[in-house]
Amino acid sequence: MQVWFIFSLLFSLIVAAFAVLNSEFVTIKFFGMNYELAQSGVILVSAVFGAAIAVFLGLLSRIKSSLKIRELTNKLKNAEKQIELLSESVKNYERNASVNASRNTAGDAPVYSPGIAAASREPADSGQSESSAEE
Repeated sequence: MQVWFIFSLLFSLIVAAFAVLNSEFVTIKFFGMNYELAQSGVILVSAVFGAAIAVFLGLLSRIKSSLKIRELTNKLKNAEKQIELLSESVKNYERNASVNASRNTAGDAPVYSPGIAAASREPADSGQSESSAEE
């Protein structure tokens, strides 16, 4: 940033020196009218208009960039919220799965959760009923 500022100051000094060295009067034809002006004034006015146009275009570019940054920042915040919600959902599922697993290992009846299929077990007295049927 400072390099560009120094460069623009040096360029301004060169333009000003050129304008002072060329101070003869010239005829300017603009929109069908003739103007008798000092050449240095024409050079300085042209340089000022050029600088104003450059500043205006720079501001437009900066505004466009800031709007894009704002849009991307909002998208990032929404994505982070969604990641947080999904992470919390995964933690809840893991917590429920560990609770269900600890209940199943204790020998209790299986706990049925929506969307989770439980392993089927044979009834405890099925072996006795078959042996009694054979006799």
